[in-house]
Amino acid sequence: MSAATHSPPSLSLPGQETVAYRRRELALARSLGVGVGIFLLVWGPLSLSRWLGTGPFWTKIEAVFDVFYGLLLVLPYSRVHSTKIWRRLMGVLLVASILFVFVLVFDVLYVANLYVENADPAPPPAAGEKALYVYTDDTGPKLPLPVLNCALVFLALMQTPVVYFSRHPEKMD
Repeated sequence: MSAATHSPPSLSLPGQETVAYRRRELALARSLGVGVGIFLLVWGPLSLSRWLGTGPFWTKIEAVFDVFYGLLLVLPYSRVHSTKIWRRLMGVLLVASILFVFVLVFDVLYVANLYVENADPAPPPAAGEKALYVYTDDTGPKLPLPVLNCALVFLALMQTPVVYFSRHPEKMD
């Protein structure tokens, strides 16, 4: 007898192996989304403190939206059994993901504009000091790259298809 006849039935069917592999990948991506959701639940209220109470009104709206979107990301979509409720939650997640991208882009543009309006040419940091900004020449500080916002946008946009394909892994082909 060959080794192939002794293998379990699930290993002899590549379609089932593929679906199982995809489910593991989707579960990993979904856990990243839950992590981002938890981060946003903490970051939303803390982001208000970065303005030290002097921020515009939209920063309060942004903080509330961060908490709302964080709650959407930590919802257990796989445990929702009603198709009607799942579709509504999926639609809310889709719209909220798009709005989240606009909120983060607006935040980056507002901070950049605020910085440019209030920029005073500052001397470069002394030797051994760490600087928040990257200096390229003697004209003054340059804005750092908004790496956190870029990562959050990527992970936020990834969650809608992950939630969808976690429910329907057969549609990934």
